Amino acid sequence: MSTLTLGNRPNNEYEVGRQMIGNDSRKTDSKNPVIESLSTYLDPAETRSPARIVGVVGRGLMHIGCCFEVLRLVKLLPFAESTWKNPRFVFKIFTSDYLALGLPVPERVACFSHHYRRLHTTLPHRLLRQTLHGQVALHEIHMTGHRFSLTMCLSGPFFKEGEFSLNLLVDGEIVFILSFTIVPGWVLKSSAPEALLISRLQGVKAHHTQISLATETLHHVAPPALLLAALQGIACALGIGEIASVCATKHICYAEVSADLCKSAYDDFFAELGIAQNAAGFFLTPVPIQDKPLAAIKKGHKLRTKEKREFKRQITERVSQSILDNLAAGAEPSRAEHPIQIPVAVES
Repeated sequence: MSTLTLGNRPNNEYEVGRQMIGNDSRKTDSKNPVIESLSTYLDPAETRSPARIVGVVGRGLMHIGCCFEVLRLVKLLPFAESTWKNPRFVFKIFTSDYLALGLPVPERVACFSHHYRRLHTTLPHRLLRQTLHGQVALHEIHMTGHRFSLTMCLSGPFFKEGEFSLNLLVDGEIVFILSFTIVPGWVLKSSAPEALLISRLQGVKAHHTQISLATETLHHVAPPALLLAALQGIACALGIGEIASVCATKHICYAEVSADLCKSAYDDFFAELGIAQNAAGFFLTPVPIQDKPLAAIKKGHKLRTKEKREFKRQITERVSQSILDNLAAGAEPSRAEHPIQIPVAVES
């Protein structure tokens, strides 16, 4: 499977979660807090576009009811702290490319509000604050002299591609990212009350060697599949019964020049898993994701397939248990530093 990397952007922008959210080096000379907030919510190129800022203001005024709904939400702790440190935390929902292309403003606001209200009522304050302002360690594996870690944090710096990010780290460096948001099912045209929506599934530029190392070491499970297994663990722990993903043409960075890469990273990946695209243009599947029958696996590949599936199942269980332990204790996750032991499957 081809890897869609985060290219054409400075490498230091991919230090996701390594600094406190809000440590943005870009400053503005404006003394007006509203203008300052609007100018800092955008990327540098966008900040120089008056039309972009006017568009955000216009959408906000046209949906004033949505503004009040969001303002009530961000008054809650610890969201007020996040908004104060990083105005982009809120203003992004009034852009034209938040989460998925084609989402109307009320649906974007519904996704943002549902995600954070759900977390506010579910996660202990300490755990929620840690996720918003740092990284939460979900699982760690030591194999062949290397350290492979799964962490969760607030998405950034590309904050419009999902609210939270699952990160795969190799020896402390983030090499692959899956960004997701807890959204109401009706936004996806699903009958489920809510789902985890994947809006970013990408490798980090200049880390191809580490990505290959992770794949070869972790039972030949590619990072997208590994992170999807971890996401299922989060869904199980929170009692969320569906996972969805944007298709290539709904990804906010979709362009004709990158169409093939987007198709490989999203459409081909989920189609290979047997996950269908619904009428609204989202790949949608119940949790747990059903594996293809072994009869459909090519002869000679069944043993490795069984081992890979067992490894992913254990990842799902470990991540789920990590979340559940911390929901019960209201404390930071304990770091598991032992490798997963995979029993050798006997092909029948």
